[in-house]
Amino acid sequence: MRSIAIVSVLLLLCVTFSSTAFAETKVPYWIIQDLRWWANDKIPVTRAEPALLWIGVKENIKMTLVDGPTQIPLSIKNDTKKWNFGELSDADFFNKIKSGLKDGSIKISSKSKFNINDYKEREFSGFSPLFRTFAYKKDFVTVNGELAPRDMQFDLRSNQSETYKKLMVNEKDAIVIAPLFTKSAYDEPGFYTYHRGECSTKCLTKKIQYANPYGYSGSSNALKVLNLLGYKTITDVGVDTNPTILSKYKKVIVLHNEYVTQTEFDAITKHPHVMFLYPNALYAKVTANYQNDTITLIRGHNYPDKEIRNGFNWKLDNSKFEYDSACKNWNFTKIKNGKMLNCFPEHIIFTDVNLLKAIKDY
Repeated sequence: MRSIAIVSVLLLLCVTFSSTAFAETKVPYWIIQDLRWWANDKIPVTRAEPALLWIGVKENIKMTLVDGPTQIPLSIKNDTKKWNFGELSDADFFNKIKSGLKDGSIKISSKSKFNINDYKEREFSGFSPLFRTFAYKKDFVTVNGELAPRDMQFDLRSNQSETYKKLMVNEKDAIVIAPLFTKSAYDEPGFYTYHRGECSTKCLTKKIQYANPYGYSGSSNALKVLNLLGYKTITDVGVDTNPTILSKYKKVIVLHNEYVTQTEFDAITKHPHVMFLYPNALYAKVTANYQNDTITLIRGHNYPDKEIRNGFNWKLDNSKFEYDSACKNWNFTKIKNGKMLNCFPEHIIFTDVNLLKAIKDY
């Protein structure tokens, strides 16, 4: 085995990272996502390597490299599962990861395809007064001859600490449900390939897209911003397989969770304090098969009958508001077990301090 001072590689490649120490900032959501699914054997360890190496670079850790595959102790995997279920705080969990990287118990494959230059940041000045907004080099694609980011990232600004104090939450106070099933349904070919008449009903069974970015339909911006502000996240899978977990939290925040199971629908609608932050939530019923990691549309969104809209016949469906993405006149409507926003806030969630304060104060 070998050791390498990653900081020297960082300087060699002239990659610019925020000067904020890792311990003083929040962990990017993509790292949470990748470690979560690695621990549950949904993605291979090679997909988790970038997360570990990113942490090592951020902390200037001299990591241990091996010629074979990456080696992570079973205890770390078990700790990751505990962290997933809220049994281990973010701080405690990531301290364990850092300790494993420092003492060499976590050994990284020298054949890792991780390229630190792919994570070079291109910042977008003036995009948000609240958060530093940027994209990684690897996430740029060419659209109409010009480079455009397919996935945005956010980080805390050093000059907004007083504002953050008013917006931050205790991670045990609230839980945010990441719309993993909805993200998967929108992946092409999939549910919408069928809805356009370009595929048979075989497209109504879709592989769960564990590792892919959430994108617009998956409330990507909200997930990242709320994560920075201390909100704990869980996915549709977590709620479907353990619905009672929602009762551990004072409030539940539902994003664009358009496609959910009956179990998930029941757990959300029975919780006494829910914020429906995106319209069009709880719109269509799916079943999940965790043996082959698929979801299948059962009812809703004009299926199996053209006249069917909401798959649960949910009387509080507010899908009519989903096309208002400007949110110039946003407000919340009270319902029996919570409140609903009247617009699709994906483009304002990282700029509107009043909206973030309303979420925190609910």
